Amino acid sequence: MFTKIFFTNEHFEEGLVEAVGNRLKNGEYTDAILVGTKYLTDVLRQKGNVEGDGAQLVGQVLGGNAPSFPLNKLQTVSEKNEQKGIEQLLRGFYIGVRNPRTHEITEDTEDFCIRALVIIDTALQYLNRKAEEFDVTAFVDRIYDPHFVPSEEYAQTLVSQVPVNKILDVFLQAFERRLEGNTKDIKHAFEALYQVMPENQIAQAVEKIGDALRIETEASNIASLFRFLKPSSWSLLQADVRIRVENMIIAGCKTGTYDVYSGIKKGPLGTWGNTFGRYFQRKDDLAQALIVRLGSDWYTQNYVGQYFMYSLPVIVTDDELVEKATDMLAYAALDNKAKVVRSKLIDVCQNYPAKWKELLKVYVQERKEYDNDYADKVLELLE
Repeated sequence: MFTKIFFTNEHFEEGLVEAVGNRLKNGEYTDAILVGTKYLTDVLRQKGNVEGDGAQLVGQVLGGNAPSFPLNKLQTVSEKNEQKGIEQLLRGFYIGVRNPRTHEITEDTEDFCIRALVIIDTALQYLNRKAEEFDVTAFVDRIYDPHFVPSEEYAQTLVSQVPVNKILDVFLQAFERRLEGNTKDIKHAFEALYQVMPENQIAQAVEKIGDALRIETEASNIASLFRFLKPSSWSLLQADVRIRVENMIIAGCKTGTYDVYSGIKKGPLGTWGNTFGRYFQRKDDLAQALIVRLGSDWYTQNYVGQYFMYSLPVIVTDDELVEKATDMLAYAALDNKAKVVRSKLIDVCQNYPAKWKELLKVYVQERKEYDNDYADKVLELLE
């Protein structure tokens, strides 16, 4: 049998003993359980920096893939199991022990009271233990290791070792040190960090990138910064930054040219519209620029063909612009015989949305006289 003589600072957490006070001595066993649970609740709120109560609070603080308060590094299966197990234990305690005593009159025994307080004390031991400090700088050194393997698999394996509450710190420090590595290589690490970063932290990461974009003027440096940005987070950029860089990308598209023999001639920054354009506030302006390029000469048409054929349907979404875009695609491929457009149209037209297919059928059919065999091939693919 458990007795109150063991409920001392020697055997139980000091704050818990202080919170319970003289209730055990006075035989107030149910009240002792409730007061002890309230103390646990306060600790959970403080550790997780959240409000809430009961099982919901436990879930907020200890639950999910990105708990507010990890009990360990959450790297190994055992560590993840420990986190989940303590969470489930406390959920059960609140639901099965605390809740009935807040809704009904209960007369608990001394033995049961001490057993309940042991559970609370055990939880407090987990919450208050000092975890081994994760060395952010040492980890970032591994991203800039000369032998860093520029692959998705390696980056994900590496990032899986970062505690959830340190992901943003790693991202920010790695970004600050970005000039130490090859952007095309280390981008894999940033992509892996985005995959595990809690949603409420992505805005902070994007803001840091936005601060750098705000003052950068060199197109090549801006392009390098784009590699650190998650495409779907485009709208999180600061308004002035977003407006400025959207304008730069659209301007690049308006001058863009591509030679089938020597590659891109003008508008390299504009090619990033392929990655981010669908998220633009000025998406229709980008669409209009691409349509104009399709209606010009080989070099401008092949610029669109080389960099935008797969993304056109998600950039050009306005009904009137879709009609113009499909008309100009048919013109570039059949009337003007732009090589890249012709090749890419064969590759992608089957995957275009139904509306695009129907309009392309009309405009390709109208231009069959310019290249009957090619037109028949496209029309067959559009069926």
